[in-house]
Amino acid sequence: MVQPYFPPRNAAARTNSGDNLQPVNSYDFKAERGLSQFHVGRRFVASYVYELPFGAGKPFANQGVIGKIAGGWQLGGIVTLSDGAPVSVAMIADTAALNANGNRPDATGISPIPANRSTAQFWDIAAINVTNPELSFRTGNMGRNTLFRPGTRLADLSLARNIRIRESHTLNFRFEAFNSTNHPNWNAPGSDARSPSTFGVITSARTMRQLQLALKYTF
Repeated sequence: MVQPYFPPRNAAARTNSGDNLQPVNSYDFKAERGLSQFHVGRRFVASYVYELPFGAGKPFANQGVIGKIAGGWQLGGIVTLSDGAPVSVAMIADTAALNANGNRPDATGISPIPANRSTAQFWDIAAINVTNPELSFRTGNMGRNTLFRPGTRLADLSLARNIRIRESHTLNFRFEAFNSTNHPNWNAPGSDARSPSTFGVITSARTMRQLQLALKYTF
């Protein structure tokens, strides 16, 4: 007889950047209520293509050699503005001997967002207490996924032109600039409140500006 397998209760929908599949306290599932780590509160994405007003049939530079050189260009791009996804404060040791994952710290009631937010202090460690003696016999009251990573600000640009060589033969030139403004989109800060020197400190960013040239011949 094959015994059915019942997986353990999940604290998260899937493992992602440290989100645990096991609850901190198996007798208190309400404490696991929180946002998913892939939750994004606000996200705006817009794409556009604009044919530049130069060349034959256009208002400017529509005759002669200049018209042939300047005509046919298209400007395009994608703008992305997005909030950061939530993340939990790193677990402390299993002080209450409840599980194998560790305990949560306590929230002090102070806002985790400092008055003068910077890469050196993206979160305020004063909002978290990891030394409360009560954590040796109970779970911490810090919620799951209560902090938020830095958001995303991206502007990708492209400049392209199709050059007709002869019938059914076309050369496509394309110049692309990813993160064209070179805006730093920060990675998540350190989230271990047991290390005050690194908690809330951002040490890296995602890919900065990248430039790309491409040629495609179609026939």
